Amino acid sequence: MIYGLYQSAAGMMVNEYRQNVLANNLANAETVGFKRDVATFAERIPAARAGRRRGESNDLLRTLTGGTWLARTATDFAEGAMIRTERPLDVALAGPGFLRVRAGGKEYLTRDGRMVMTPEGRLVSATDGAQVLGRAGQPIVLNPRGGQVTIDEDGRILQGGHPVSWLGVVDVQDYDRLRKVGAGRFLAQDAKPTRAPAKVMAGFVENSGVEPVRELVNMIEASRAFQFNAQMVTLQDQSAGRLINMVASA
Repeated sequence: MIYGLYQSAAGMMVNEYRQNVLANNLANAETVGFKRDVATFAERIPAARAGRRRGESNDLLRTLTGGTWLARTATDFAEGAMIRTERPLDVALAGPGFLRVRAGGKEYLTRDGRMVMTPEGRLVSATDGAQVLGRAGQPIVLNPRGGQVTIDEDGRILQGGHPVSWLGVVDVQDYDRLRKVGAGRFLAQDAKPTRAPAKVMAGFVENSGVEPVRELVNMIEASRAFQFNAQMVTLQDQSAGRLINMVASA
């Protein structure tokens, strides 16, 4: 095995993956409530240390690293900037927490607070009509002729000045249990919802957590790292070719 060749190939793979993650972040730089992903990497343990290798090994390789490999892709839940919309059914959460919605028979959590009321009075997501849930986990149904709807900072929904329901604003203790499912939503895997400390800001939406300039800089860095590793693969391939020709002609 040509050790450096495998090392450089692994470097190409991790930086290609990193570029894909960064490209997805940039594509959602204007998506309401989107949380950026962060690709993290770790040292790859050599086979001799991992206990997987059988047979003899070169002593010169025993002290060398196993290279770089993907560790995990984490989600950055940092709060995005608040954008004023003046729409009474748009809400943003100031602080930790999520809104509860139901789509396709499953419950999800989201920071996208754009809502509309259907002709039947149901409060649904403005993007795809997913049901917005209240504190008890039931769909919120208002009176379509009951007057103006307002929402206070506690998530209480008032219609015609009278309280009629509450937004289901919850939080989870372990954010590592949340899995992205698209549309700015998360599926809580075995994570019990708790009371959220977030304040509800009516007439606002939370912008994407992506900073385009930072993501572009990171993408340039990953692209250059990919190119450097590709050059090393070429150099090592050429060196191996010359060595083979020298041995063959000896």
